[in-house]
Amino acid sequence: MTDSAPVGAAVVDITPPAGLAMSGFAARTSPATGTHDRLSARALRVGDAIVVTADTCGLHEDSCERIRRAVLASEPQVDGVVVAATHTHGGPAVVPGRLGGPVDPAYLRSLEQACVHAARQAYAHARPATVSFGIGRDPGVARNRRRPDGPTDPRLPVLTFRDETGRTIAIVTSYACHPVVLGADNTLWTADYPGVVRRELERTHPDAVAIFLTGCCGDANTGHSASASMTLGASTNRTFPACERIGTAIAQAALETRPVPTTGPTGVRQRQVALALADGTPWVGRVSVLDWVGVRLVALPGEPFAATALAIRSALPGPTVVIGYADGCPGYFPTREEYAFGGYEVEDAHRYYGMSSAFAPGSAERLRDAAIDLARS
Repeated sequence: MTDSAPVGAAVVDITPPAGLAMSGFAARTSPATGTHDRLSARALRVGDAIVVTADTCGLHEDSCERIRRAVLASEPQVDGVVVAATHTHGGPAVVPGRLGGPVDPAYLRSLEQACVHAARQAYAHARPATVSFGIGRDPGVARNRRRPDGPTDPRLPVLTFRDETGRTIAIVTSYACHPVVLGADNTLWTADYPGVVRRELERTHPDAVAIFLTGCCGDANTGHSASASMTLGASTNRTFPACERIGTAIAQAALETRPVPTTGPTGVRQRQVALALADGTPWVGRVSVLDWVGVRLVALPGEPFAATALAIRSALPGPTVVIGYADGCPGYFPTREEYAFGGYEVEDAHRYYGMSSAFAPGSAERLRDAAIDLARS
């Protein structure tokens, strides 16, 4: 058991130029016309594992693998790399064949290089640090977008990493709510509400890198249906002022939290999980469990539902953070009981994802069980 580990964090700007295709809405055919707020790739090293997040709607498994291999090639002491998207619907199209397009090959290369650079910087600048963990109050933002009685995950974990002088290296929070405050009528690059959360956290911790990890929010957003999310048209509650209010509310709840120091091991365990679409087409995804000095991070691919995160946490002792959109984003992973309700995530979303069908029932449970087994090992 340890009470400290090498910790480093880094930020690299990935804001594209205007004119590239955006990702997140089938109804939005206009390219980006400008920038509202800068997009970034952010990396955090804890021990010998690195997490990289990028302000994109998703990342292809192939992109994540190229980033991972490049980091491992340059930093041979790294045990594992997790590459995740924040899932902003105000970012560029970077997933060939999925989530809109066309993808600009030059920008995709620069994005992957930026993620690698952020990871290398986080690794190189690491210094001994302690970890503190707490759970913030529910900011009351997330709503189940499929049905009024559906579950949400209101947990707001907050982690602070401080060096031996007490200086904050990084502050990390996670929340399970779609970053889709801005609608299909928006044509400006934006990190959506996660960008506001990070900005507010860094205002309070000006020397730190703020990192937002998007939770399992395949069935949760701020209160509109998935079909409404995909249509073109302005809405009084799908605006940048609304984004400011929502992001600020989440950040304020995080800043009110008083994390306490943790102790424990560091390490990473990763596993390939074979799944299949409903038509039998195979797909292989990666599940990761990272130990951060007594805090466990579970990283799942695609868009898991809130019930999956709730089930994983209930099965595991100790502080556990569960995120989605990691190491590939091929579509939604509804829990088995959700298929009977139908809806966009079950019946239609696979088309926008460029998949031949939805994932077969039981796929979410296979990811869940793999995560629990890894964590227990």
